[in-house]
Amino acid sequence: MVDDLARGRTSCPFCAIASGAVTPEVVAYRDQNTTVFPSKHQQPRNHGHMLVVPVIHVAQIYDIEGILAGALMTTVARVAKALKKTCAADGVSVRQNNEAHGGQDVFHIHFHVIPRFAADGFDSGDARFPFGAVEVPLSERVKQAAFLRDALASTVESRPVESRPVENRP
Repeated sequence: MVDDLARGRTSCPFCAIASGAVTPEVVAYRDQNTTVFPSKHQQPRNHGHMLVVPVIHVAQIYDIEGILAGALMTTVARVAKALKKTCAADGVSVRQNNEAHGGQDVFHIHFHVIPRFAADGFDSGDARFPFGAVEVPLSERVKQAAFLRDALASTVESRPVESRPVENRP
């Protein structure tokens, strides 16, 4: 799918970010299989909300094979650990939605990794996620990406693991 993006044949915003075609400055982490960048929409009390996506286009979790699933979960775990520490969070939520009725709004599988704080209202009230989310300016997302990039680079276990890129089969 990244090749299709280079040829202008896809409109997937996550493929565009993962390939570096748009807003490459928001990429906090990238290895052969995964890319991490801040969510464009975040709750005001949960800034630092990151998305973990595969580099290749995969619409939903049903389509992921074992090697790519392992690479995604490894990156999700690394990002969760780094966010908890760097944001001084009380916890971290990881969410993943499939299909429109499951809450998926961008049809490229992605995991939300969200720093959580006591009484942050993330799951309750009229302003719960996603209803209370605000659009985070690009300049702030660039700062968030740099913050996470630095945190990941400072830990040996968070450096990309040498591995071959995976190709998902239909």
